[in-house]
Amino acid sequence: MKRKGWVIPILVFIISFSGLFFYQKTQNTVSLANTTELPPILWSESPSNINKITYSLGDHTITAIRDGQSFILSSFNNAQADDLYVYSILDDFSEPIFDDVIEVSPSDLSLYGIDESCATLTLYDVNGTAYSLIKGNSIDENLDYVYAPLSNTVYSMHASTFADLKISELEWLNKQLLNFDSKNITKISFSYKSIDATLTPHTAADGTVTFTSPNLNDSLAAEFVHFLETSRIEQFIANSATEHVLSVYGFNNPTLNCTIYLNDGSTLTLTIGNINKSENICYAMVNGNNSIIAIPFFDFSQFSALYAALVESDSTTLG
Repeated sequence: MKRKGWVIPILVFIISFSGLFFYQKTQNTVSLANTTELPPILWSESPSNINKITYSLGDHTITAIRDGQSFILSSFNNAQADDLYVYSILDDFSEPIFDDVIEVSPSDLSLYGIDESCATLTLYDVNGTAYSLIKGNSIDENLDYVYAPLSNTVYSMHASTFADLKISELEWLNKQLLNFDSKNITKISFSYKSIDATLTPHTAADGTVTFTSPNLNDSLAAEFVHFLETSRIEQFIANSATEHVLSVYGFNNPTLNCTIYLNDGSTLTLTIGNINKSENICYAMVNGNNSIIAIPFFDFSQFSALYAALVESDSTTLG
């Protein structure tokens, strides 16, 4: 009779333990969002967990790889990416929002204009998981078909999402020509024709930095440093240019060679080839790579005039 008093507590314990077991099991189960619910959300990743982005169209692919808080373009000589542009992509695709579910497990993707040549955006997280979306035909002016391999489903998505993606490296590049802070410079050296000049920084009490040189007047020195500091890339001309292409753009006989020396011991370099005055651009290469870019026009003719004056006066001051 005493044993019967334990039956009910034991049954309650078994039932409670079973309930807890199944609850934990359901909590630990990871699955894709239910594609029958609207608006469908396929995945949700924090932008900080994305280590790589690829965007391909046809046979061209752009690859951006995380470098700390920034990204570099491994498909473009590891050039610095435009972080604002890259993070705008992550905002759109780290948790893509679809308008509707069109077809689950489609038997013929060509019905939606989807094949290997279509625009494809892929995010890779820290574990190497790939999240891809492939753009198909337009449904109307507002919506596109998109296919997600992860769920094997065709969705409709707002057309502006893929419209903002560009296949030109220029759109992905950091547009700043030479990214430096004048307060971190030890000197700037440049050569123009037979003139070699070195500019040294001077910091005023209010923190303002000016540059002077025994071979350059102060106004021209300030104008040249301002050009280096503010110039932005305007056009992408050629990636990994051949010797022939380099010579066509004047790099076999450069107009200017410039080196900026930084406090941490590193350097930034700028080489100016030909100058296209009619289009207000200079052809340039930065940091020793053979990628040719176009930057804003700088009136180097004032150097020429001052050079002529220097030769005539046999002076040591340019300007």
